[in-house]
Amino acid sequence: MNHRTNLLSEAKLNLGFLCSILLAGLPVYQAHAQSMAGPTAHSPYTVSVFAPPPAGLTNPDSITEAGGDIFVTYANDSQPDGTDGPSIVVQYTLDGKIVRTYSIAGKNDGLKYNPYTGKIWALRNEDANPALTIIDPKTGATTDYTYAQKPAHGGGYDDVVFIYGQTFISASNPTLQPATASTPNGQNIYPSVVKARIVGRLIYVTPVLYGNASLTDIATGSTVIAQQSDPDSFKVDASGDLVLDSQADGDLIFINSPDSPNQVGLRLHLSNDTANQITVDDTVFPTAPGGTIFVVDTAADTVYAVKSNAYQPGGAYSASDSDGILGKVDLSTGLVTPIVSGMQSPHGALFFPAIPQVTIYRENDLTLESENSNVGFVVARVGDLSKAITVNYSVQALASEQNEGRSFAGKVTISAGSSSAEFSVPLRSIWEKDVTKSVSVTLDPGNEYNIVRPAVATMRLTDQF
Repeated sequence: MNHRTNLLSEAKLNLGFLCSILLAGLPVYQAHAQSMAGPTAHSPYTVSVFAPPPAGLTNPDSITEAGGDIFVTYANDSQPDGTDGPSIVVQYTLDGKIVRTYSIAGKNDGLKYNPYTGKIWALRNEDANPALTIIDPKTGATTDYTYAQKPAHGGGYDDVVFIYGQTFISASNPTLQPATASTPNGQNIYPSVVKARIVGRLIYVTPVLYGNASLTDIATGSTVIAQQSDPDSFKVDASGDLVLDSQADGDLIFINSPDSPNQVGLRLHLSNDTANQITVDDTVFPTAPGGTIFVVDTAADTVYAVKSNAYQPGGAYSASDSDGILGKVDLSTGLVTPIVSGMQSPHGALFFPAIPQVTIYRENDLTLESENSNVGFVVARVGDLSKAITVNYSVQALASEQNEGRSFAGKVTISAGSSSAEFSVPLRSIWEKDVTKSVSVTLDPGNEYNIVRPAVATMRLTDQF
C-alpha cells in the first residue's frame, strides 16, 4: 500500500511565514504527518521527526547544512538520467520550519555546502546526462553548469566533497566488466573519484582514483582490488581522509592525501553479522559527543533527528537502506550495529553538533593599501547561531633565512545570527613580503566552541607576487 494513503492530517504553516513566502514569489509546500509506526532508537539515542514530508514533495535524499539551516533535496518522480524533473531543495530552520525552496532541473542527488565559497552544490542526474546547479543560500539565486566532456566511466556524478580548497566528485553508475565469481557486481575499471574545477560555466574533471586501484583492506591488512561497482556518497572523516561509499558493494573506501604523490587508498568491507550483505547510502563522522544526526528516510518521505550525548568523536555512523537502520560502524572490522531500527529506506545523513564547531579558511586575495597589505581569513562555525562567540587564533609568519619568524595571538567575534566572520592579518610593509614566505593562522581552544578541520589556514605570499 502506498504510504501516502496512511496520512492523517496536514500541518498548517503559520500565517506570518506563509505571507513571507507568498511575498517572495516562491512555491509554498505544507507539511503533513504520518500515521505509520516510526523507527525505534536504542539508548542512549533518541529519534524524532525533524521534517515530515511537505505536501506534493516525495523521495527526499541528500542533506546538507549552511548558515545554521538544513537543506534537503526532494527528487519527487525524477529519474537518475534527469527525466521527469524537477527536484525541489527545501531550506529548513533548525526547528523544522520552511524558509525557502529551490527548483533544480532533473534529479538532484548530491547536495553539499562549499565552505570556501559559501555556496551549495546540487549535483544532477547521477546515472546519465550529468550537470550541476550551484545555489546561493544568501540570495536564493541558482546557476547551472555543464561538464566539459562526457564522463569517461559512462555514467554520471553523484556526490561532492570539499577539502583544502579542492573539489572531489564521485563518478557514479560506471560501465562494468562482466560479473565473475569474485566480482558478482562487476568490476569498475574507470575513474570512481575525480577532481573538479570550474571555468566559466564548464566543469573540468581529472581522475583521482580508479575502480581497479590497489587498496589496503583495513580488517586484514592485505592488498585488494575492490569492485567499486557503485560509487555513491562522499564524506570527510576526522582524519581528513575522503570517504567514498561504494553502496552496492558494502564498502567504505578511505583516500588519504587525495590527488597527491602520497595518495593511499584503504577499503573497509561492511557487514551486519548475517549472510546478507549490508549496503549503506551515507556515513557521518561525529566530531563531538553531543549532537544530532539528521537521517533522510527516502521511502517514508521523512527526515528524522537522532540525538545523543554519547556519539564517538571520530567514529562512523552509517545509514543502511538494505537494513533500514542507522548503525555504528566498527572501523576495525566493518561490523555495523544498529542505534536506530525500523526506518524504511534511510539515505542521506548529516551530523550537527550541540556545541558550535569552528573552522578557518583563507581569503583568495590580498588587500593592498599604500605600502601596507592585509592577508584575509574567514572563521566559520556550524551549530547554534543564536549567540555571539569569540574565537581565539594565533599567527605565525614564516620568514626567510635572514629573518626570524614572528608570531602573535588574536581574537575574532562571530556575531549572533552569523555563521562566519572575516579578519585580516596585517603585514607592515611591501618590503616585508620580500622576506616573508607565508602567513599561517591556527585556531586556538575556547570555552564557547570546538575546533574541527581545517584548523589551520596558510597563505604563501610568494605565490601572490
